[in-house]
Parts: sequence; C-alpha cells; structure tokens
Amino acid sequence: MLNILYEKLTTCRAAAMRRAFALSVLAALGGCQTFPLTPTEFGMSLESEPFVQQRASDAWVAVDGTQLVLERALGPVSEQRILLPNRTALSGENVMHLRARRGDLVNMGRFRPLDLLGPEGTPHPFDPFEDLSFRTEDDVLGTLSWAVWTNQAGLNCVLAFRRLDATTRVVPADAAIADMMLRNCIHGSVEEALEPARPSVSGFAATGLPARGAPEMLSPLAGPQP
Repeated sequence: MLNILYEKLTTCRAAAMRRAFALSVLAALGGCQTFPLTPTEFGMSLESEPFVQQRASDAWVAVDGTQLVLERALGPVSEQRILLPNRTALSGENVMHLRARRGDLVNMGRFRPLDLLGPEGTPHPFDPFEDLSFRTEDDVLGTLSWAVWTNQAGLNCVLAFRRLDATTRVVPADAAIADMMLRNCIHGSVEEALEPARPSVSGFAATGLPARGAPEMLSPLAGPQP
C-alpha cells in the first residue's frame, strides 16, 4: 500500500515539474526578440553603414567620366554610388545610385523609387517627389522613368529611375535585382543627360574589361536594338 502511494506521489510531482518547466520555457520564448527588422528599421541601419571606396573597374555600371565609386552592404542588400562629373554651377552631385538585393526574383516586390532617395528627399534642384512629373519609356532593360528640370537656357537636369534584374543582364553581388537612380545635370540636351541610364550604358558593367578597353555587355538580352 505504501509503495502504491509513493508511486502516485512521485508521478504527481514529476507531472507538476514538467508543467512548471513548460511554463518557464514559454515565458522565456515570449520575451525573445526573434522578428526581423522592419523596412524602416532596416533603412535606418543601412544609412548608418559607411561607404567604402572601390576601384573604378568594380563599378556595376560603366559610365564615362566616373570620378569615384563607393560601396556598402548590409545583409542581403548592397549599394553603390557612382559619382559623375558636374560641370555646372548647380550644387549637389551628379550620381548614379544603385541598390542590389539578393533573393528570389519573384519575391522582390514592386520597385519603390522613394527607397533610393534617402531621408533628404529629392536632390537639388528638383521639387519634392510627389510634385514631379515623370515621363516613362520601355526599352530592352525594362521601364525607364525620368523627370526633367531646366533653366530654359541649355542647362538640363534629369532624375531617372529604373530596375535592372537578372532577366536582362547579370546584376552585381549575386543579386536578383539592382534598382537605379540617376541625378545628372549638364550643359546639354535632356537626352544627353539621360544617357547613363540608357541600355547602351546601364546594360554594361565596368568589370571584366577586355584588352581593347571596352566594357563587355553582361547579357545578350541587354544589347541595343538595331
């Protein structure tokens, strides 16, 4: 009889201990921060990452007159800023800003140009983004959208956006996409200012220069149309 009572008591104690252990585990798990960063938090973290200077031959796009190539990365995202000459009196940099992201192409979501602007908004001399009027054109690399600022005296600026993906050319850092923003102000035509975003330029990378010194196109699908 005593043996039976002892076995029942031992069983009850063991069950109580298991319940207490399970509750403590659930409480501990409830306090864990296992969720990924929100888009806003990730953007702030990326902005705090420093840019590192790269060789001109490592530029993701081969743009004539490239003065400086800067790059940074955080998680699946890499960014590159290609600084271009600014021969105007306007303040601000002529720059091509590229953001590449690894992952499955089908899961990349829609292109969001505002993500490339940063906290300062649209570059000088453009109006706020929501007040801009954009023109759109489709080409062999996809869709190119741009806004124009002009002083009506031969000084023209373009603010252009497009998405490059692995179906049209090889994108950098084993990424699925590379989103592009171009700010370019020149003494010349709008078409000349827009040239770095055209397939004849943005379809090429500066890497893998052959002996003749011309950049090789990274995808046969990215060639200019006849």
